[in-house]
Amino acid sequence: MGNGIIKYLKNIVDAVLSIIYSERDECPLCKAYMEESFLCQRCLNKINFITGSFSIKREDYSFKCYSLANYSDNIAHMIIRLKYKKDFQCGEVLGHLLSKKIIESGIHAHYLTFVPMTKKAIKKRGYNQSEYLAKVVGKYLDIPVIKSLSKTKDTLDQIGLNSSERWNNVHDSFYIYNKNKINNKKIILIDDVITTGATAYNCAKELMNNGAKEINILTVAKSNV
Repeated sequence: MGNGIIKYLKNIVDAVLSIIYSERDECPLCKAYMEESFLCQRCLNKINFITGSFSIKREDYSFKCYSLANYSDNIAHMIIRLKYKKDFQCGEVLGHLLSKKIIESGIHAHYLTFVPMTKKAIKKRGYNQSEYLAKVVGKYLDIPVIKSLSKTKDTLDQIGLNSSERWNNVHDSFYIYNKNKINNKKIILIDDVITTGATAYNCAKELMNNGAKEINILTVAKSNV
């Protein structure tokens, strides 16, 4: 347990230092010179942004989803760097872009929350990238971030599973954590990537079943694989 706490604190320090001491006049991807921006125009042009929204409909539920871009090129590169390389500067860029997406889409919320990981998974990685993104967005938009869900079942990595397997894999994996906080509230649920929507749907369903008024799902990327 002691080692886990030390690792968690180290990741917080790494996140802060990577942002404080990053070269803010350099693009985090290509290192080109920039002025007052998070990403140079050349790298920004390589992002396949998505407009509008789509819905996940299953059983008696329908949740509106907003994804920043397709999972390709620079978006995929930044997600991988945040998720596996502790590149918190890329996380800052993605959080900034997600904040703009919320404003442009006119989404209103009392709280931001995020797709949880199991304690075992967090211990292995050291942090939850979706929680990190939610906190960056919360900082920019001044919206409180709450932990509203827990994941108690270790599931297989969704990568490589077909659609049916993905839905079965995450079934009954998420449980409400902060029921009184979400009652009659509008909530934005944040994750890094959405494919079939199985993970986000099951999280949103658990929130709705425990008193949330409205759930909008927001992800950095939408993948078709």
